[in-house]
Amino acid sequence: MFARSALARPFAAASRACLFYTTEATPATPQLLLRIKADVKDAMRSKDKERLAVVKGILSDLTYLEKSPQAPEKVTDSVIQVLIQKSIKRRQESVSSFEAAGRTEQAAQENKEIEMLKVYLPQAMTEQEIEAEVRRVVEEQGATGAKDMGKVMKELGSLDPARAPKKVVSDTVKRVLASL
Repeated sequence: MFARSALARPFAAASRACLFYTTEATPATPQLLLRIKADVKDAMRSKDKERLAVVKGILSDLTYLEKSPQAPEKVTDSVIQVLIQKSIKRRQESVSSFEAAGRTEQAAQENKEIEMLKVYLPQAMTEQEIEAEVRRVVEEQGATGAKDMGKVMKELGSLDPARAPKKVVSDTVKRVLASL
């Protein structure tokens, strides 16, 4: 009994010190996230408190998303861009309520933050580009009316939501299918 426990102690201590390696590749960090983290550092160095608050807000929203039950399996640039779009939308709603209340300084501050956030978004598709894509898919699928909306939307699911918001695509599909 004594000999067994005496032998077990060195192995137990050694096993705690062991490092485990895996052959699995580590998930790649999205380029946009790396850019945002670099911008946090730049804002800290330049003591730009407004930009720092906006960029840290993005990171905070991302952390909140990752911990929520609806968290995506993998954070991609597209997920981050959709998160930024939601943040812009919140600020635009704030601008309209500030302007309605006659608080122009706060509205101007929110507009300034919106411009800071737009830097991280790709060039959005225009209404005409979205409509052209919808018409192309409608022709490919042979859609004849509103009953085919599911087929068309499924095919259009490959569009980047950061470039073509789902709501705009959905409205365009409804309009195009209604005109058939």
